[in-house]
Amino acid sequence: MKDVKKKNPSKHFGWDRLFYNNKFAIAFSVFLALVLWAIMVSSDTQDRPKAITGVPVKVVLSDSAQADGVKVFKQSDNTATVYVKGNSMIVGQLKASDIECVATLPATVTAQGSYPLSLQVQNVGQNFGANQYTVDSIFPQQIYVSVDRYREKTFPIVDDISYAEGYQSDPSYFVGAPTLSSDNVTISGPEKQVSQINKVTYEYKVTKTLTDTVHFTADLVLYDANGNKLGNGDMTINPEKVDVTIPVLPRQTVALEPTFANKPSGLTLSSGKIAISPSTIEIAGPKDTLAELGGKLSLDTINFAEISPSHNTFDVDLTLPKSCKNLSNQPSARITLNLEGMSTRLMTASLFGVKNLGTDKTASITSDGISVTVVGPPLEVAKLSNSSLVGSVDLSSTGNFTGQTEVPVTFTVSGSTSCWVYGSYMITVNISQKNSD
Repeated sequence: MKDVKKKNPSKHFGWDRLFYNNKFAIAFSVFLALVLWAIMVSSDTQDRPKAITGVPVKVVLSDSAQADGVKVFKQSDNTATVYVKGNSMIVGQLKASDIECVATLPATVTAQGSYPLSLQVQNVGQNFGANQYTVDSIFPQQIYVSVDRYREKTFPIVDDISYAEGYQSDPSYFVGAPTLSSDNVTISGPEKQVSQINKVTYEYKVTKTLTDTVHFTADLVLYDANGNKLGNGDMTINPEKVDVTIPVLPRQTVALEPTFANKPSGLTLSSGKIAISPSTIEIAGPKDTLAELGGKLSLDTINFAEISPSHNTFDVDLTLPKSCKNLSNQPSARITLNLEGMSTRLMTASLFGVKNLGTDKTASITSDGISVTVVGPPLEVAKLSNSSLVGSVDLSSTGNFTGQTEVPVTFTVSGSTSCWVYGSYMITVNISQKNSD
């Protein structure tokens, strides 16, 4: 007799059969009811308020406070949490941007201080009306604000550079005054805090001998009248930092040398003929600039038209390269020319030429001649004739002018390389338009 295999009932399990089981159906119904109840309870905002976080807090000043210059410089909270009730369809859509918390400063507040202010909720969004929900509570219920009158003041930035104990400077270098990215600082904020400031500095300590220019950035430090450091508090500091450069330049002594314009080519002025006081000065500057100077500094130019035996001393300004510093603090040098043996002669100049005249114009000299003073070695001066003097008239400054005008004239001396004309002269010129035909 063949064995009959039993069928495994688990292979024919079906979920649908469970719902024909009374016990399972009752248990499942209870579970489903509990889930639905939980969902309904969690979404019921009529009795269980919804928390809206991150609601902005706005402080409102009275008109009188604003007119008195009162401002809020600090508040304990910038956002709050608002609990609201109402229709779940409405409350569920409310966001922090739809409402705000307002703290109003009473008009009676006119003095500096910290004050507690209660928060009130107001509707700011366009999506919902304030009557569509109810505010249950606010957290926090009040904030603290610090108020004062606004004040702004500008201070010079003072150097506060110290040197390490035993610091030794290098005498071959010049350490200049620091230069700052900003010489002044503007501080604004509560009047009580700003009024305490007496001085603003930056601090820097030199720890090694300076032989190169130093660059650094430093924080600004506030001090009161008693020398006590102050914190920044609620103040705005502009700028908060300053870029500082301490110039460190090599020193050098340079000889002063005169320069001349319109000097006769054959006239030699030996060192014994020129006295310069001072003859040298000490300067500081970049190494490459000092190398270019080669130990000499040219003085501002003296025009030979200003030199005569009776007018032979000049105070000439010293002009240094922009990157250099005059350590001698000597703004000028006195130059005296020894013109002993030179003579002067009054002559008449009658030969003139014009230059820089427009091509559409003509010019004529209305004078037959002018008297000029000639200076030079006696033998050279004696052999000159009036024809040796040639005047040059530069008309570049007349532009479109036509008519008669007076312009400067300069002279050259032909037939001598050691003489020159002393003085300044004017001459009348008649300028006219050329005929178109």
